[in-house]
Amino acid sequence: MIKPVAAGAFCTLVCVMTNAFGTPHTLEDASAHLPDWSGIWISEHWPQSNPGGTFANASLPLQAHPPYNAEWEARFQAMQAAKRHFQGGKSCVWYFPGVMDSPFAFEVLITRAETAISFEDDEIRHILTDGRSHPAPDDRWPTPWGDSVGHWEGDTLVADTVSVAKDRSPFSPLVSDSVHYAERIRMVGKDRLEDRLTISDPAAFMHPWTVTLSYVRAKNQDRIINGDCTENDRNPIVNGVEGLAPAENRPEK
Repeated sequence: MIKPVAAGAFCTLVCVMTNAFGTPHTLEDASAHLPDWSGIWISEHWPQSNPGGTFANASLPLQAHPPYNAEWEARFQAMQAAKRHFQGGKSCVWYFPGVMDSPFAFEVLITRAETAISFEDDEIRHILTDGRSHPAPDDRWPTPWGDSVGHWEGDTLVADTVSVAKDRSPFSPLVSDSVHYAERIRMVGKDRLEDRLTISDPAAFMHPWTVTLSYVRAKNQDRIINGDCTENDRNPIVNGVEGLAPAENRPEK
């Protein structure tokens, strides 16, 4: 039997937790209107969603030409001349926004407080939807994923991202430190997800630049399979096409 003092303390703890987080019924009601984005998603712009395609000819929206001003256009052209183009090889460094245009499969976990996008390369992107704003400028610093907050407009997730460190991969556009990202993510069909990404960079762009990233629900995969891109000997690239080598054919260590 619970002693009166202990029972009172227990009641106080439950009441405090209820006030802080809401009752289970309240949380259930708050999440009832959120969309169902279950399943595994893959980019429509990469070969795995287009059998027979190659990494070399993948058409990536973020690899298009941004609306640079004259100064940044010169920087872009110099970078293009010096850059080693991705031709059928592998890259394990993407980060935001490039990861949203990457070949990595992902799943989306939606709760009242946040939407988490979990990629098969072991990275997770957090978009906070509990009403908080970005930290004050003095309390944040650039990171590979930036700081993302958002809200729901019907079945559309509206996300706002700042403080993104300069991407170390060749798959994101060249931008300045003042870049700002705005996304509208929603289902546009039974098995299609769309991310309309607008990149604003007053220092580098003549005007905001919008690209549309689209994904399809995988039909032959029912879970995320995490892997180490730097240690993968089961996916040989032959003539620009990624293959899968059976375990018994892997080279001996």
